[in-house]
Amino acid sequence: MRIAMALLISMTLSGVASAQSTDMLNKAAKGAIDAVLPPGEKPAEGARPGKDAAPPKPGDMVSNPAYEAWAPYAVGASVTIAERIEFEDGSVVIPVTTSKLVSKSADRLTVESVSVAGAAAKHLGAAEETKSLAEYPAKIKYGELEAGRMADARVTEGKELVDVAGKEVEASFVETRYTAGGETVVEKVWNVADVPGHMAKKTVTKKKGEKTSHSASAQVKKLDAKKEAASK
Repeated sequence: MRIAMALLISMTLSGVASAQSTDMLNKAAKGAIDAVLPPGEKPAEGARPGKDAAPPKPGDMVSNPAYEAWAPYAVGASVTIAERIEFEDGSVVIPVTTSKLVSKSADRLTVESVSVAGAAAKHLGAAEETKSLAEYPAKIKYGELEAGRMADARVTEGKELVDVAGKEVEASFVETRYTAGGETVVEKVWNVADVPGHMAKKTVTKKKGEKTSHSASAQVKKLDAKKEAASK
């Protein structure tokens, strides 16, 4: 059961690289849209579309940050993320997940993720490989940009240097603190624009009181960031 949960966490951490950073991307996208005009205000007469227009309504379709995080890359672009998942009893699972852009159109794209169990997980009977597919439409409803956000979440943003496949680069990060199931959860995501899916690193820590019940980390170890050739 513990290993099955570990593999599920693995897919959550890096199986779909765009999804892990989607909340951060959504927040940035929503902020950019809202900055156009404060909610509730109507554009002045003669306002210029896209500059002075009011922000969209919850049901309006807007660009999907998860799609845009992969869209500049050619089909076949990939990112490999190594993970480390520790449990309260001291057991550790170390899976490696590769996410690859397998199809792309103007309307949607598909990312395939393959998670390979570490030696400890395989020894305990876990499947050697776990595959999943995630589809990202080019457009989503504006209201979805805030979907799933914890009501009590405290968010900190900034920039830090992180290691991406052996190279130190500057990343934008978002750290989110909230409570769930009686535990204090701290999630931190570092995003880099030149990484397919944008997520360069992620950490998750859960505590009951002062005792850590779970910790996990994921970091890019290899990437093929070939971008789509410009059309002539």
